[in-house]
Amino acid sequence: MVNGVAETLTKIGKKKTTKDKIEALKKADSLGIRIMLQAAYDSNVEFLLPEGAPPYKKNELVDQEHIFLKEANYVTYFIKGFHPNLTQTKREYMFVQFLERLAPEDAEMLVQAKDKIKVKGITLNHINEAFPGLIPENVEA
Repeated sequence: MVNGVAETLTKIGKKKTTKDKIEALKKADSLGIRIMLQAAYDSNVEFLLPEGAPPYKKNELVDQEHIFLKEANYVTYFIKGFHPNLTQTKREYMFVQFLERLAPEDAEMLVQAKDKIKVKGITLNHINEAFPGLIPENVEA
């Protein structure tokens, strides 16, 4: 069974030491992890979506944790600077559809990341130590 991005990041955030958190981030490295962290921590990543969770039906299927890992690039549809010809209505509809495909924990974390809610226990310093250059230095913590 694959751990979802939310489950992985939550476990990392609960580790006791900075060293353990950085090592765990490096070990868990994937496009999905990096995209979720950039979404939550990088102020240059601006979502073109309303704040808060849209009304969506939580995915009730089991073992859907791989979906965000597989489809992480899909997040670009919701970020300023990508897909400029997409209408706002279509973008919001696509976001709801995406959330409904994800494991519930990953969907919830993506909504929080969109609203710049950080992962409890993980700091910008942890991310920059694990993934140098992922988030620009001029970003507010």
